[in-house]
Amino acid sequence: MARKVRKSEAKNYLRQAEEFLGSAQDDLQQKRFNVAGFDAIQSIMNANDALTIFFLEMKASRNHREAIRLHRDVAKTTKNGSKREILRKSLDMRSKTGYLGKPISRKDARKLVRYAESFLGWVKTYVKMW
Repeated sequence: MARKVRKSEAKNYLRQAEEFLGSAQDDLQQKRFNVAGFDAIQSIMNANDALTIFFLEMKASRNHREAIRLHRDVAKTTKNGSKREILRKSLDMRSKTGYLGKPISRKDARKLVRYAESFLGWVKTYVKMW
């Protein structure tokens, strides 16, 4: 179940998203593809949390469907749901990797890092807190 979070907390999640993206980029350079992919996914999740907290003052629990639902609710407000597929695909990959132990290939790691860069940049157009 989603939980209520003060809007001011969005900046903390945005900072975490930036840190995870930086780590993912470094890991990709070092050919640590599993870590790069997982950090990129975490960046997307933190950026999505920042977005939903900023607009709805709500954060998804551990349920990925809930994160997508909250994202969809924000998209209704912003009239822009262009990044929902990135979120969905990334969460699917997290499930395969984190829960099923499927390794992340070089190609998928690169794709996830690109997704995270795009998603975080998009979120920053809406979440301006400092």
